[in-house]
Amino acid sequence: MPNRLAKALACATMAASAIGLFAAPSQAASTVPALPTYWSYGCDYGHACIRHRIPTANSYWNVEHCGDSGIRDYYDYAIAYGNGFTVYYQNGKWDYVAPWSQRTLDGTNLATMVRVYC
Repeated sequence: MPNRLAKALACATMAASAIGLFAAPSQAASTVPALPTYWSYGCDYGHACIRHRIPTANSYWNVEHCGDSGIRDYYDYAIAYGNGFTVYYQNGKWDYVAPWSQRTLDGTNLATMVRVYC
């Protein structure tokens, strides 16, 4: 009986070791560059943010860099925690959000780009 138990433990240990060889640790460096925008439950300080018109757990699109960010969806609210930005729509219209302000957006118009001014 002890030999059977020892054999079972040895097999389990080897299987766990083999699995561990192929598992990446949570701090492993990614080879994919970080995206300049991300979804969040709110607008993070220092970002330009637009809120998706359909409420979900992470409704705010946070833009992290200056310049143009392509988008293609419907948004109904904007917050500028820092730099001002403009939301451009498919029909050629746009909405400007002044620095350190917030405002409603045209949630019925397809947004195609956000331009953050730095």
